[in-house]
This record gives sequence, structure tokens and C-alpha cells, in this order.
Amino acid sequence: MAAKLTRRGFNTMSKRSGLALAVLLFLPIAGSAQNSMIRGKVHGSNGAALNNALVELKAFAGALAGQTLTRNDGDFSFSNLGAGEYQVLVIMSGYEPARESVQLRGGSIKALPADVNNEVVDIEITLRPRPEQALAAPATSFVQDVPKTARAAYAKGIAKIREGKSEEGIAFLREATVEYDDYFDAHFALGSEYYRRGKDAEALEALERARKINDREAAVYYTFGMVMLRQQKFRTAEYAFGKAVELNASHVTSHFNHAVVLIELVLRSTDAGQVKSNLAQADRELDSAWELSGKRLNTVFLQRARIHQERGDKEAAARELESYLKAEPDAKNAAAVKAAIGKLREKKK
Repeated sequence: MAAKLTRRGFNTMSKRSGLALAVLLFLPIAGSAQNSMIRGKVHGSNGAALNNALVELKAFAGALAGQTLTRNDGDFSFSNLGAGEYQVLVIMSGYEPARESVQLRGGSIKALPADVNNEVVDIEITLRPRPEQALAAPATSFVQDVPKTARAAYAKGIAKIREGKSEEGIAFLREATVEYDDYFDAHFALGSEYYRRGKDAEALEALERARKINDREAAVYYTFGMVMLRQQKFRTAEYAFGKAVELNASHVTSHFNHAVVLIELVLRSTDAGQVKSNLAQADRELDSAWELSGKRLNTVFLQRARIHQERGDKEAAARELESYLKAEPDAKNAAAVKAAIGKLREKKK
């Protein structure tokens, strides 16, 4: 995929000022001695694992602590957590949202023994179909006739990753691809795990191999887009997220991140027509993400504020930021958002 998706160059220096990206994107929990983990699995009421569900972690009276997608067999995890009460919210198009509360004892409590400071809590969350979606056609998946030895290595790799043993998991996944070079699930799992660990070159190689085997899987393009977003290669990320939306129109964060990179491209463009087109498309993508999330993805307000600011409507931008604070009063970036509101309403002397 890297060879195909990185041909279109772009200027990485912003030509226009805007709201600070640090204000507008998700911020992790900061602190010391935060070593605990919450990990889990999401499945439907029929027991089938659900991949690409949006999982939000909230802590400290509702503050957004993290966000991820389920992968592999409906798995998700949040690591480097401190002591306290957390709430896990799972959202997926066609299903009722589900919540689970988790209490972590470890983290910053120095008096507790080391095994508590490294506490791991496993949870399972079941999503039930919305009544109007009960008769919808089931999602399809890529099916292969995989040799038993490759399947066994893959299963061991996924199990090790679930246990937090990434290196061992990667070794088994690579073994699976040696046993069966066209093993889509193994190549994709490798790409996802390499991305999670920040090994972008390895992630891109594995994802490109997965794409060559099956170029109709939205999750491959989505993960590639996440790598490009991390590298601030926004033009390539825009293509990848756009392709993910095309292949899976019900994927919440594909729509959301497509909007994010479209806005980033606006900040780097001097073509008035292209700016107008990108902003309009970003608007539509945010509307889709908002509706598909059951009107719960509150970071949509932050991105809408960026769109209003680029259009020159500072008051509308300020109102969107106020809506975000109303929905997320204890957000970790609340102070920065309040400062941005003040700047937007600042009167010129």
C-alpha cells in the first residue's frame, strides 16, 4: 500500500493559523506510576465478535481518557492507567450503546504491592441490535481456507497479544504468514499491532501485504490512514480514510478522521475552490460520524469549531467549543478549550 498511497505529495507547513491541534484531538491521561490496564472483548448478542466498534474510556467524573477501536476478535485495551473508577462506552452502528464500569486499585497508590500497581482487569461487553436493525443483512468477512498450522500460529499470536506479550504475539503472527503467505488475517493483525507499537514502517509493509490479498477491507485502509495521520501525511491519509468510508459507510471513526484530515488539508491550501470543497465535505463527514455514534462522539464539536473558524465565523466556532465543554465538563483539555473560546471572542483594539 505504501507504494500506491504515497505518490501524492503535499506541503507539511501550515499556511494558515487555526485552533491548536493539541486542543482538538484526544489527550491521554497524564501522571506518574500508571501501570494498570483495562482490556476486553466486544461481541454481539449472538456471541460473534464485533470488530471496528468505537470504545471510549472515561475517568475522573466523566473526563475522556482514551479512545480506540476493537480489532482482531473484538479485542480492545487501554494501558498505563492509574487508580480510580473508569467507565467503558462502546458504540457501533446498528447496535445499542453499552457501558461497563471498572474500578482499578493500582497505579499511583505507592503503598499497594507491585502486583496491584500492575493490575489487569478483563471485561466482556455485549452489544444488542437496535430494533430497526434486527433484519439487516449480516456483515460479510473475508474467508480463506487456511492450513491448520498457520491457523494455530495465528491463534497463539492473538492470544499472546491479548496477554500483553506483544513481541511473542508478533513472532507467532509472522510464523503464520510463513506457513501461509496469503493469510490476510495474520498480515492485518501484524499491521495493527505494529501500528499500536509505533513501528510505522513495519505496519505499512504488513498492511500493504494484507491489501494485496484483499483490497475490499475497510479496516486495512483505516489503519493505513491512522499511520499516515500520525506521520502528518494528510493527503495520503485523506485518500485512505475516504476509501475506508467508501467500503464501510457505517464506520464512525472513518468518517470522523476523514473530516480531520480534510480540515488539515484546508490549512495547507491556497486554492479557494478546493478549500470550500474540503470544508463542505468535512462538514458532511462530521454529520455522519455524529449520527452513527448515536450523537455521543463529542469531539465532533471541536472539529466543527475548526470548520467555522476557517470560514471566518468566530462566534459559531466559539459556540461549538461551548457545546463540547457542556458535553465534556471535566475533559482534560478543558482549560485549553476555554482559552480558545476567549481568543475567538477577543475584540480587536
